[in-house]
Amino acid sequence: MTPSLSLSPEACPGQPDDLLTFVRSHPARRGLFPDGAEPPDAAHPLFVEREVLAAWARQQERPLRQVMDECLSRHIWPERFRRNYGLFSVMAMRRLLGARVLLAGCGGLGGHVAGLLARLGVGAFVLCDPDSFTESNLNRQAFCTESTLGLPKAEVAAQAVRDMAGHADVVPHVLAVAADNLPALLDGVDVALDCLDSVADKSLLENACLRAGVSFVHGGVLRHEGMVFRNVPERDTASAGAPAGALGSRPDAQPEAGLRRLYPQGQSAAELEAARAAGVSVLSVAGTACLMVGQCLRILLGDAAPGLGRLYHLDSGLPELESFAW
Repeated sequence: MTPSLSLSPEACPGQPDDLLTFVRSHPARRGLFPDGAEPPDAAHPLFVEREVLAAWARQQERPLRQVMDECLSRHIWPERFRRNYGLFSVMAMRRLLGARVLLAGCGGLGGHVAGLLARLGVGAFVLCDPDSFTESNLNRQAFCTESTLGLPKAEVAAQAVRDMAGHADVVPHVLAVAADNLPALLDGVDVALDCLDSVADKSLLENACLRAGVSFVHGGVLRHEGMVFRNVPERDTASAGAPAGALGSRPDAQPEAGLRRLYPQGQSAAELEAARAAGVSVLSVAGTACLMVGQCLRILLGDAAPGLGRLYHLDSGLPELESFAW
């Protein structure tokens, strides 16, 4: 896998005092604790505007995402993450910044998932979808607006993520996932999120993830309901506690495919056609997306046990959330 951003402060170029002096002296800097510890610490961080970070990145001729990681290592938080403070540790935020996710499908589930992950702090996205927005997508798809009708979903989603998180590395692909392109799409990816329509495509993605040792999060919606589960490959013992993107997998100890259990008979052409014509509530889409992102966060932050996680069933019409063991 592609290495994540370094989690070692010593690996960051530049002297801490130089960075701190630059941040404190910049006119756009706003501190939550202006009279706090010097230098800042976990209990007394500094919060700095994007303008300050961008100026330091230009001066150092380094990517903004790398500068944000360096700042976090010294308890200098980007202002955009102010309301993440107290919910996520410095290490957690650095893991998210260094993570790469694949979103297969950028419509209903995919659009909501992409926006949530971008706002949380995930630093790199691979976005895949062969379709363009149509008017019937307006009722539930986050990035479908009257001005984006007819535009490719992957490219619209990519621009929306860039607008939310200009530091993020975003690569859109206007194509469908397939057996011949999945190995390249999964290269360097920490988690693949299944936001696809058909059981066949979903199974193709899950099986490719199992072969590649990439964690998989399934999401599916229909009418008022949604279902979510995660499938996490076994990790090498020596990799325990490593940052996202640096975890090794054990091909000889991979979990079975969850979709094979969930849909043992597969999906007929008639069933797929009926599902694509059925109504889908934006409440079930948004709620299922939140559950998917929650599972993705657990994986990226090292809180997910290997194997199949619990199966979650959401009924937004009641509303009700159930979970089941396999």
